[in-house]
Amino acid sequence: MKPYFDIIVVIPVGPNTDPGFIADTINSFTHYTRSSYRIIIADDSQQGLGAQVKKTFPDLDIVSTRKSMGAMAGLYITLSLAFRHAVERYAFKLLFKIDTDALVIGAEPEKEALQLFEEHPRMAIAGQYPLDYHGHPWDVGWPRARIVNGTMTWKFIRRPVPNILLRKLYIRALANGYRTGESVFGGAYFMGETFLKTLLEHRFLPNLLLGKLNMGEDHLFALLAKSLGFELGDLSAGRLPFGCAWKGLPVSPEQLKKDGKKIIHSTRSWQDMKEADIRNFFIKQRQLAPGNTLTAVAN
Repeated sequence: MKPYFDIIVVIPVGPNTDPGFIADTINSFTHYTRSSYRIIIADDSQQGLGAQVKKTFPDLDIVSTRKSMGAMAGLYITLSLAFRHAVERYAFKLLFKIDTDALVIGAEPEKEALQLFEEHPRMAIAGQYPLDYHGHPWDVGWPRARIVNGTMTWKFIRRPVPNILLRKLYIRALANGYRTGESVFGGAYFMGETFLKTLLEHRFLPNLLLGKLNMGEDHLFALLAKSLGFELGDLSAGRLPFGCAWKGLPVSPEQLKKDGKKIIHSTRSWQDMKEADIRNFFIKQRQLAPGNTLTAVAN
């Protein structure tokens, strides 16, 4: 029988990532969660960063790539290897993918997700969706153009074999209500075990052809979800837990706390604040709140 955990946490790590920031992101989750969990580092650093972090967190798993996969669809490959590891090794309710520039800032960040996925068995991915933090629709122009170019224009011939697969998936997704280019924002999100098992059964964890496409990993996973008849879900509206933006924080750290947010992205900046400043602000917040672990001071 597989070991059971409520939450599997997957953290992708690329080259030159600050190990102190990785540790701080891990500490932020372990401090606030009330669920059982297992952490997996998806290590694409080619620098042994996963092994370095494991010295501080000896119970985590490391899934390393043999060569650098990079960002975009390469990240789909890196994450798929870690997701497959999770499905093959463990039983769980949810998988929580969180980038190294994302942070947990509130108690029980998984609470609303557990309820959402229990109420919607065909839920695949949920997080900052379908609107940005300020209530505006995400600009899906770039992923829409990539999909249209690869399936319906002469640019199909640039990657003919991967684009044949992309076209098949796209047609199926459209039949299931897919809006071209939509996705759950990729900085942090929850995924359901049923969806991940379905991806594995259909040999999408990974499919190496998809790694050749000019698309982001979040766009690919959303397309796969809709093509397989699954749903994308909102965990960001109102006082739901996600408060994410692409570059920097969407509002000030203080406002995120006031708004009741629990999972934020990106810690890289807010106005004149740099990443260490933002992380130290939330470290102080953790020191004031009951939790499960001691925190590491961000570099």
